[in-house]
Amino acid sequence: MSYEAILFDLDGVVVDTQLAVTTFWQQIAARYRCELTTEDLDRSVYGRRASETLEMLFAHLSGQQKDAILQELQAAEQQAVYQEVSGVGALLRALHAAQIPTALVTSGQRWKVETVLAQLGLAGLFAVQVSAEDMRRGKPDPEGYLRAAHLLKRPASSCIVFEDAPGGVQAARVAGALCIGVRPEALASPLLAAGARYVIPDFTMVTVQCSLPRLSRELGR
Repeated sequence: MSYEAILFDLDGVVVDTQLAVTTFWQQIAARYRCELTTEDLDRSVYGRRASETLEMLFAHLSGQQKDAILQELQAAEQQAVYQEVSGVGALLRALHAAQIPTALVTSGQRWKVETVLAQLGLAGLFAVQVSAEDMRRGKPDPEGYLRAAHLLKRPASSCIVFEDAPGGVQAARVAGALCIGVRPEALASPLLAAGARYVIPDFTMVTVQCSLPRLSRELGR
């Protein structure tokens, strides 16, 4: 199979935010005397829009309480100091230099994308960016990945997707892309169960190899 484009999730793939995301939602749960399991986090937090997380896990809260949590989350993310997932910056620069199309597909808001990419020095490396504002339905719906592939003018079946959440893996798989999970080996099982072909801990061992077509010329014609 020939692959023509690479699509990346943001949180947990480009930027290492899993601990911060987990801590935030566990604190919210403790505040409202709820308990979040690992399964809750995988199913309803990682890769999900914050508004969807609130509806799935905190449906009993009032609209005013939910709005306050969203404002609190935005404030925390705007003040955060972000750190890239190991090796992703080098990989993105290599893909850019090799003119391999890339896209960012995230359930996060556009302001967060801009904040993260600016902090990490990765602005301008993605040919296409698809954020929450560009999707009617979030992951695990495949809309975001299908939209990114369309904007890149590539069939989704020719794309490789890097994802860290089961819902994101499902979205990539339903879109028809090959999905590679990004998680520590001890936490890989949910991604494999969701349909990831492989799971890698980070991008430090990922390299870009391009083979140029051999040009031949017959003289005298």
